[in-house]
Amino acid sequence: MKRAIILHNMGGARNKDELREFLLNMFKDKRILNSPFRKIIAPIIANLRYKKVWENYKKIGGSRIYTITENLCNEMQKYTDYEVVYAMRYTKPYLNKIIHKYEEIIFLPLYPHYSFTTFESCLDDLKNTNFKGKVKIINPFFENEKFNEIIKENILKEVDNPKEWNLIFSAHGIPKKLINKGDKYYSHILSHVEILKKKLSEFKSINLAFQSRFGPLEWLKPYLNEELKKYKNENVLVYPLSFMIDNSETDLELSIEYKELAKEYGIKNYKVVKCPNDDEKVAKFLVELANESSYSKS
Repeated sequence: MKRAIILHNMGGARNKDELREFLLNMFKDKRILNSPFRKIIAPIIANLRYKKVWENYKKIGGSRIYTITENLCNEMQKYTDYEVVYAMRYTKPYLNKIIHKYEEIIFLPLYPHYSFTTFESCLDDLKNTNFKGKVKIINPFFENEKFNEIIKENILKEVDNPKEWNLIFSAHGIPKKLINKGDKYYSHILSHVEILKKKLSEFKSINLAFQSRFGPLEWLKPYLNEELKKYKNENVLVYPLSFMIDNSETDLELSIEYKELAKEYGIKNYKVVKCPNDDEKVAKFLVELANESSYSKS
């Protein structure tokens, strides 16, 4: 029997054409753009934005999400008899192209928190494959003790004296109206921050902010750019709470664009913690997570 653990993530752009593909597919997703006209709107947005956005992506040489994810799969493979592969939601390799090689899969979305825009979109992708084999779906895991110990360790190794640093958990924002429609994301993020606060109490301060908003709607607050204004002449350490793998939102937005803002605001030192990525401990944790629970469909 051919069995696989399939890691699932959003995708990313390594070149200009892939960025257009990413934007096109993202805005065609009903979880991202809930409009009956999205199939018409999506190509317009993608064509208008991709060249301009790619100029920013060139600062980081394109997204690292593929390299890191491939490394993570290889590391996980050391600890399981299942084949470990990955699929992306908005860029290749697409789930529908790889899932039918297997009779049994463990489906592991790389999102620690639930959201319509991430975890539920992954489930849409799975459903659309019409896969007939056995499936185990791994649910959001932000409460997992081993996962939070990994985060704690990654944060603490970035600074010598936490008492001199203000820690900001930066989560990817979503429109506030989605929370009003029942999205659990905000409550998951708040709960996760409270868990981590207890583990990291030695920091000067610990706060939450949200990044990556666009468009005219109100998004979850406080916005990261507004939060940073509070720390003139202070040290700020940022942890990208909603990501497992470094991508354009961490490598470009947090590490370059917000760093420039931090300098403008007079912040003394500004650092961004790396995501869990492809570390050996992360690989072991994800394999253990994949082995938990039972198959949900046959």
